[in-house]
Amino acid sequence: MDDKDRIEFLIHDKGLSNVEFSAITGIAPATISHITSGRSKPTLPILKGILNGFPDLNPEWVFLGIGPMYKINKEEEGQDAANSDDAPDLFSSLPRNEKPYNGASQNGKNGFSGSNMVNSADLKEVIRDSMVAAISQRKRQIVEVRIFFDDGTYEAFNTPKPKA
Repeated sequence: MDDKDRIEFLIHDKGLSNVEFSAITGIAPATISHITSGRSKPTLPILKGILNGFPDLNPEWVFLGIGPMYKINKEEEGQDAANSDDAPDLFSSLPRNEKPYNGASQNGKNGFSGSNMVNSADLKEVIRDSMVAAISQRKRQIVEVRIFFDDGTYEAFNTPKPKA
């Protein structure tokens, strides 16, 4: 699902018109029309406007199309949200023989041996590395080339979509 499709899906999912969506996000109705018609692509400020208007959305879904559309609300779902099958596996990108740091030194002399504590710096590094890996695995393809002429006109050439 590309950016355009996600925005159209969100508008439909919320049951909004383009004008209502515009009022909530602060994005001009013409800009929304241009995006949904495929004439232009959403910019970073537009995606940020969508997140500001709909704080329940998962930012990874909005920006990258990864994960669930909505954030998992841990307050409503209690501890079950952390153990849910829908919860992202933060350590799935680690090699099978490598385990996350548990706060204990190799010889267990720091007083935390046997604890389930995770060092937040290590956790942030694992999350960052998995995000970089996910983004770098996404192959970019040219979908359109536009040639602008000095008389103010342009021609757009679309490449055929690859078959899935």
